Amino acid sequence: MISSFEWTKDMSVGDETIDRQHQQLLKEIDILLSVLIAGADETAIASAVAFLSDYIATHLAYEEEYMRQHGYPDIDFHISLHRDFIDHYELFKKEVTDGVPRKELISEIAQYVGAWWLKHILIEDKKYARYVAEHRK
Repeated sequence: MISSFEWTKDMSVGDETIDRQHQQLLKEIDILLSVLIAGADETAIASAVAFLSDYIATHLAYEEEYMRQHGYPDIDFHISLHRDFIDHYELFKKEVTDGVPRKELISEIAQYVGAWWLKHILIEDKKYARYVAEHRK
């Protein structure tokens, strides 16, 4: 059984906007997973994939600007993680349009996309959250 990707309070980075974005992001991953599992048509899948792609881009841009504004010293490394994820997600989008079997797409979402975000929020995003909390004026 595929587990859902839910935001919990221990994922908070101390910024309401980023926390809301993370909540929505995990919800959208669940929606995409549900659409794939339910056997929705290609239009519904493409729509969910595109929406998530746009949402990810918006979120990452906001988060990167937030880190810049707070002078986060490891921003370049953090951004490189974002770029690696985007590259991987672009490959996933291509798999969707190339007709990769749904079982493989479901596995990709569950094992990489959702899991990456959970780990990224709990480990990498928490690093800048600690930095910002320690350096607030």
